This record gives sequence, structure tokens and C-alpha cells, in this order.
Amino acid sequence: MNKKTFRNIVVLLIIGLVVVGGFLFNRIRHSPMSSEPEVTTSAPQQKSQEEMDLSQKKENIVEAGDKVAMPEEKKIVTLAIVNGRVVTSEDFDRELESLAPEYRDIFEEEKEEFLDQLITMEILLQEAERQGLAKEKEVQEEIAKNKEKRKEILIQELVEKVTRDVEVSTEELRALYEEMKAEIPEKSFEEVKVQLKTYLIQQKQEKKLGEKIEELRSTARITRNEEWLKAQRLTIMDNPLDQAFREGRLVLADFGRGVCIPCKQMKPILEELAAEYEGKASILIIEIDEYRALTRRYSIRLIPTQIFFDAQRKEVYRHEGFMSKESIKEKFKEMGVK
Repeated sequence: MNKKTFRNIVVLLIIGLVVVGGFLFNRIRHSPMSSEPEVTTSAPQQKSQEEMDLSQKKENIVEAGDKVAMPEEKKIVTLAIVNGRVVTSEDFDRELESLAPEYRDIFEEEKEEFLDQLITMEILLQEAERQGLAKEKEVQEEIAKNKEKRKEILIQELVEKVTRDVEVSTEELRALYEEMKAEIPEKSFEEVKVQLKTYLIQQKQEKKLGEKIEELRSTARITRNEEWLKAQRLTIMDNPLDQAFREGRLVLADFGRGVCIPCKQMKPILEELAAEYEGKASILIIEIDEYRALTRRYSIRLIPTQIFFDAQRKEVYRHEGFMSKESIKEKFKEMGVK
């Protein structure tokens, strides 16, 4: 996920507070599933050797006293400092767990990006506090009813304040209609005017909020835990594609799933080509279920999808569906590999 895409996600998440009137994060905690303890029966005979051994172990533990090693608590690490306020690993884990599943799945594998989002949220919270929004009567009442959501309430109030004056003129609506007319040929301007207005207002709100975020970030004092970030980057790069990039050769990455028919048909072809082009090009079979971050990074929509990269890691060609051995070899030839 590149920085521009990520920033769009952040802005869209925040703008959702205004558009749908919800909160940024889903605060519903999943309570742990309770399960009935396994019931076992034992005959009332003499204790087995295993039971006696267990009793002895318990006695040994009691006798050992303070020698018994207790499990260590999870270490809390400072991940960032934003204008003097600390963002810890505990904050990170709590906020990640609170996300709606579709966003949690993304950021589980993009933790550096999620930390950047938490930094943005902290900056917005501090700006809301600086403007005294927490002292407004309606905001105080809302916080009193939802104390655990104080941060979201204040950020929502700030977002609404930043974006509330957005307006759309009839001329702008007509210009948008003309731009989109080819996609809605059977609809008149009057029929879609309301939808166009909603869309254009949302676009303007998103832009205005994005500009405000950039302004606040540009003046914020932000320190990040570089050691932690380095560890996350190494984890992300621990995949076949990034490893192949480091070899500085042309790369063909085939994204698929082992159970799909065309994927199965392509597997022996790719294996043959891998042997034929050994030392000249890297040919990879990427399982999308195993490498979800890569799948999102390259916006894979259909499987199989073949992406050809040059030695500079630039995508030069993409094909969706089954691709014959002859077609692949022809593409290699076009790219200068024989």
C-alpha cells in the first residue's frame, strides 16, 4: 500500500464520521467465547502413576516457592511521540483490535501504515482539544454518555467543524454531470442531481479534511520508534517477490490460488519456464491466501494474474486469466530476455 493510497484510507475513514454519522473505529469488543470444560471420568481405584507424578510436581512447585518462574507480562513499548504525547504498543494493539474486520485484516499486515494512522488521529485529537471542543456543552454531554469514546467524539466534532461549510454550486453539478454523462446516458440532470450533489460534497469534504490533516502534520513534532519500524519493514519484505527484486532481474509473478482450474493449468508451465530461464529471470507462483499483503499491494482482482516487472521493479505488463507458455515467452522476448 503506497502512501497516497494509505492517506486516502485515513481520510475516507475520518470523513465517514460526517457522511454516515458514525464513529471512526468500531468499538464493539468481541467477548471471548466460553466453552464447557472437558469432563473426564476416572475409576475410584488407586491413583495411577501419572496422577502421583502430577501430585509430586504440585508439591515441588509449592516447595520451590519464589523459585517458580511466572510468565512475564507483555512488554509495553513506545512506538511514537506526538507533540510530547506517547503512543504505546498497548495503544496500538487496542486500536487494532477495535477496527472493523475488513480494516483489521489490512493493517495486521501493514503495521507501519497503521501506526501512521494512529499518529494522524492523535494529531486530530490534540487539535480538537486545542480548539476547546471538549468544553462545548453538547460535546460534554455526549462524552458523559460515552466516556470510553471521548477521542472519537472529539475527532468527529473537529471533522464536522472543518467540513461543515462545504457548498456546491449548480454550475459545478452540471459540469460533473457532463463529465459523467457517458456512464449514465439514460438519466437526465434533474434525475441524478441529488446523488451528484452528495458525491461532490463528499469529495470536497475529503479534500478539505485532507488539506487540514497535511497542515497539522507539517507542524507536528513526531518521533517514531525506528527499531520497531525496521522490524515491521523486514517482516513485510519477507516474501518471494521482494526477495526476487533484490536479485536485480526481470520478474514474472503469477498470482493465484492452488484450487482454481487455470491456476492448476499454469503451474507446470511456470515451473518449466523457471528452469528454462534460470539465471535470466525469476518466475514466481504467488499464493494469494498466503501473501495477502502482496495481493493488496498489486490490486489483484482476478486469478490467475501475471505481472511482469523489469530489473528496476517497475510493472511493465499485466495479464488476467490463463496465459500460454508461448505468450509468456513472447513477452520475455519483448523485454529483452531470450
